[in-house]
Amino acid sequence: MIKRINHIKNFGVFQNYRRAGDIQDFTNLNIIYGWNYSGKTTISRIFQHFERTEKNPDYSSAEFELETHSGDKFTEQKQSIDDRTIRTFNADFIKNNLKWDGSSFDPIQVLLLGEDSIEAEKAIIEKSVRQNKYSEKKKEVSAVIDNLNNAILDGLSNRASQIKTTLYLVSAYTRAHIKPLFDQIKTDYKTHLLSTADVAKLLPVATASDIDKLPVLTEYNPTLTLTENIKIVKELVNQVPELSKTIDYFVQNPEIANWVEKGLPIHEEKSSCEFCGNTIEQDRITELIAHFSEDLKNHKTLLTELIETLRNSKVSNPTYTKGDFYKDLWTEFNTADEVLKKNIIKGFNRQIENLIKIVETKFDKPFEKIEKLKDVNDNTSQLEADIENYNKVIISNTTQTNKFDTAKTEAIETLKKHYTAEFIDSIEVGRKESKISRFKLRVENFTRLDDALTSEINVLEAEISQSQKGREEINKYISQFLGRDEIKVEVIKESDKDRFTLKRENSKAKNLSEGEKTAIAFSFFLTKLKENKDFDKTIVYIDDPISSLDSNHIFQVNAILKGFFFSNQNNDDAWKLKCKQLFVSTHNFDFFTLLKELPTSKDFLQKFFYQVRRINKSESVLEKLPKSLQQYSSEYHFLFEELYNFNKSADKGEYSTLMGIPNAVRRFVELYTYSRLPGNSSSTVDQRADILWGEEKSKRIMKVLHYFSHANNIDRMIRNSDLICDIENAVADLMIELQDDEKHYAELKKALKA
Repeated sequence: MIKRINHIKNFGVFQNYRRAGDIQDFTNLNIIYGWNYSGKTTISRIFQHFERTEKNPDYSSAEFELETHSGDKFTEQKQSIDDRTIRTFNADFIKNNLKWDGSSFDPIQVLLLGEDSIEAEKAIIEKSVRQNKYSEKKKEVSAVIDNLNNAILDGLSNRASQIKTTLYLVSAYTRAHIKPLFDQIKTDYKTHLLSTADVAKLLPVATASDIDKLPVLTEYNPTLTLTENIKIVKELVNQVPELSKTIDYFVQNPEIANWVEKGLPIHEEKSSCEFCGNTIEQDRITELIAHFSEDLKNHKTLLTELIETLRNSKVSNPTYTKGDFYKDLWTEFNTADEVLKKNIIKGFNRQIENLIKIVETKFDKPFEKIEKLKDVNDNTSQLEADIENYNKVIISNTTQTNKFDTAKTEAIETLKKHYTAEFIDSIEVGRKESKISRFKLRVENFTRLDDALTSEINVLEAEISQSQKGREEINKYISQFLGRDEIKVEVIKESDKDRFTLKRENSKAKNLSEGEKTAIAFSFFLTKLKENKDFDKTIVYIDDPISSLDSNHIFQVNAILKGFFFSNQNNDDAWKLKCKQLFVSTHNFDFFTLLKELPTSKDFLQKFFYQVRRINKSESVLEKLPKSLQQYSSEYHFLFEELYNFNKSADKGEYSTLMGIPNAVRRFVELYTYSRLPGNSSSTVDQRADILWGEEKSKRIMKVLHYFSHANNIDRMIRNSDLICDIENAVADLMIELQDDEKHYAELKKALKA
């Protein structure tokens, strides 16, 4: 347990306090009385220092020392008192643990109970702000990505439309069709780019319709017998027919011989010449027939037949035109056709004509041998080569016909890739996609940060949800404090999160009084204490739990304190304190009187009383409670004794006396005038004083007291020392007025303790 406070320095009104030797050590239960601004809350903040395990930032230079019953000492340099748990209720607790998400103490929206909840909510707000920033950044970056993607997608739509138009595609070809191709080739798109010549070659194939499909052409394969005929001619013209009797004149004159030979059959049955009319002798006929033998006839027959064969062996020109071929073969066809017709076939047939002339010469001169064939060249091999080239064009044409559909499909696909590759190159897709990749990493980073904050916020929400438990317990204490059930804490859902709100008769509670706020805060304090598993090891300091409650509530507060902190299991005098040590401080004398009645026991529970008193502007003291305060059960009697002794005192200028007198006079006059004029409950103390004493006397008493009463005006006492002397005059005038109320004054004097 805490045994004593040895000293306090630079801490509020305790500028240089040192413990006096006549003050008793702290015990289990310690009751501290002191007027407002005397320093009670400052003492509670010393305990709060060890509860929070941190220095109070408003008093960074403060020094103090607490000592335990075991002799251990703890100063402002230490953040805790060993393993002891300390819990403090004071104005700081109310400020730190009650927060409405609306105007100050106006629970329009949400109530947060607990310092942890408030800090968690602050952290949630801060993290939410950061989340919003990340979301905005993510939106900005995503917008850039969308713009880049849209530029690509819009371009793909346009390019798909262009491809459909250029290639005369019948079926649909949209962005949905080109996108897979785009994704397929974008990494190596340059390999799919074609030259202008290649495009010009493929485009007719790709755009060809079914009516452009040409029929299959027969190859040009004429019969070539030149080589064989040359051999036959050579052999035949080198032969001479056998004759039975040769007429030399005919041999020497073949033309005449041919003439005679032709006319001989006409004259077989005749005796005269059909030419000259002369008689033809039979001997002459016999001589002529002998000249023209059967062998000669056969020889000439062979020559005649050979001439016909040679004439028939001539090669005809092919009949195809370029219109029979696909456009891409026209140039090749024209070349092959021209070479074949103009040069080779013409030359080939000329050789045949030469052979025919040779045979005809032999026919006219059958008895002359022709050993050499002049002007005859065999160009069959050249013709065969050129026919082969010509047929290659026909074969190519046939192949295209046979592969028309496949070639068209392949040309279309090749050109699709080419036009898509052109698009990729023109809009610098690589640079755009590289930027998209970088920005996607940013989005992923913002998403990770956002997710991390969401996780952190969820943890904080869980902390708030955990700290917001105990609603029913809080409501029970609020009801006990206020003596009514009209104000309750309710759980509401705010964006799927549990939050508290205050209701007054099922409506939002507004315009809470200070007393109601205190009741809510103290109810929360007790609820949190109840959650403490080591409550029996806890030191509790409660500063003014009824500071804003009216006198009607002090009994409820006292009863709650007794029920919460004290136990008596056997209903005897063996009272025990549930916590380790309890400190209660108050400025309310009526409440202080009730605290005197808190239970004690000989073996388990002691109760000591203390007073915090302000002795000058910058100094207060913690001292043993004067016997007079402890003896009186009425604040009214105590105040009268203070004023009576001051008026009788010879040394009225002592600050320790002067500092408290203005407040004492004001409080006493309030009680006295109200007791004399109870029907004027709505009137002010000045109005009642005017009625009782007259305006002149009333103003003389009240003016100085108004000026110096309340500690927030204590500076005035230092700055206006010329008015201090009026305090004793005001007290003297008050005593004179009381003496005029003889019976009342006499009864007050009887109550004075010796």
